[in-house]
Amino acid sequence: MHRDLRSYRSLLHPLWIGALALLVLNDHALKGSGLLPGWLTGKLSDFAGLFVAPAVLASLLRVTTRRGFLGAHVATGAVFSAIKLAPEAARAVEGLMALTPIPWRITVDPTDLIALPVLLVSYRVLGEAARQPEPTRRPIAHRLALMAGSLSCVATSYEPAPCGEGEECLPPQPQEIASLLIGNTTETEQLFRVRRLRESARVDCSFMLADPASALSRDLFANAETWLIAPGSALPLRNAGCDAYLIDADGLPLTLLAWSAEEFPEQLLATSTENSLPDRMIALQRAGTRLELAEHPAVFDAPPAEPPPAADACGASTKGSRLDWTLPVSEAAVLTGITSSPDGCHALALDRGETFFLCAPVEAIPFSEGDLIRVRPVEIVGVGNYLERPEDERVFARGIYIESETHAVLVLRGNVLARGAMVGRHASADFLAELTPLDGCSGFHDACGSRVAPLEASLLGDGVSGVVSLRAGESATLSEGAETLLLVRAEDMPVRDAECFTAPLEQSRLLESIWIAAAAAP
Repeated sequence: MHRDLRSYRSLLHPLWIGALALLVLNDHALKGSGLLPGWLTGKLSDFAGLFVAPAVLASLLRVTTRRGFLGAHVATGAVFSAIKLAPEAARAVEGLMALTPIPWRITVDPTDLIALPVLLVSYRVLGEAARQPEPTRRPIAHRLALMAGSLSCVATSYEPAPCGEGEECLPPQPQEIASLLIGNTTETEQLFRVRRLRESARVDCSFMLADPASALSRDLFANAETWLIAPGSALPLRNAGCDAYLIDADGLPLTLLAWSAEEFPEQLLATSTENSLPDRMIALQRAGTRLELAEHPAVFDAPPAEPPPAADACGASTKGSRLDWTLPVSEAAVLTGITSSPDGCHALALDRGETFFLCAPVEAIPFSEGDLIRVRPVEIVGVGNYLERPEDERVFARGIYIESETHAVLVLRGNVLARGAMVGRHASADFLAELTPLDGCSGFHDACGSRVAPLEASLLGDGVSGVVSLRAGESATLSEGAETLLLVRAEDMPVRDAECFTAPLEQSRLLESIWIAAAAAP
């Protein structure tokens, strides 16, 4: 690698010195003077700083190669882009600079990235200057330039201390990263109780925002946090995706807040009722002797304390059995006994002293004592043309396959229905399945607070006589009686608690089904 470059030589280039002078003049004279608009002085700092900083960084690191000089420019651009795009990065740099005598206040503004092309100019112009030989060495001039450049780069985002007693001089307002604010416009302190959606809650944002009070259940919210907010202050609420809060206070009935980050993205907001972005503040105000939240697109009635009961048409989905299983250690063993319990779970004892459990309708166990059975796990991932899965979801299902000399059973849970081809049964009936909402059942909340919308499956294709419709708890005969498909569960869950949701977290549709073949021969 040729070491033909001296970074400090670029610090005496006329353009670098001019950019340094502009940076100092802008930061310490023009900003706040009223001579130029605030947006213009901010952009001038960005353009001048990006021309000055890479050469300073390269000189501090004593870079002597073209690759190193380029790396200094790339690093400068990466850090600049991060703090202008990501509030978290900006706050991290602010926290680091807070440990120094020169704290920073960084404004997250993606439009500042317009200055990035300056890095290319700097690399081309100053890189060439750093490769040119000097007629005489000027170490004092280089050191002074490096010192001035370092100080100007550090001080460019310096936040001065609050000013004094002048009528035109107001201290800066406290700020927080938030999407919305609850502002206390009353004359007294208010104790807020705030409950956020549990971390385990997963929501389809468009479904939730269409009718939040109906889509959500109070069971989906975490325990309350309490906040004492002074008059004129505001409580910041964060939302990086799609979130909801339950808010109440003494005199304020329980109220639901729900919104998406697309509507109100997180940004740095002043936590004051004098916030310059009125659409981001929801005012807590007096309404006679009571309190209320002002009208706002994110304010809704709270979900009822007790969700309404499911309609009669939802009965099969609310009362039906659910699939679950364990796996024996041995893949092949003789079945020595079956013990069933009232909850629909069955203990299958094997001759080697093992027992495994299968919770399923009794039809899923067509085996008898003395049968030699083989048991193995099944996983279906990302393959197959299955119409029953949502278009935006990958195929994913897990299950258990049990085979004897007379029967084969595939128990499957995921976003596709069980088929014999999934376990290598090439002669098995093939079918297409279309899922539609269940007539008469718009949905209900289960014991975990998840919103459940039952589905009906329509089967057609080879092995199916005409079109067969299945609801939870029903079965269809396939291949002229040689096979059976039992639908145990078919539900959309646009709002769900992952702690109770047995399918992969990214899936909003849950299908549980059992394929049963009368003979095990492939």
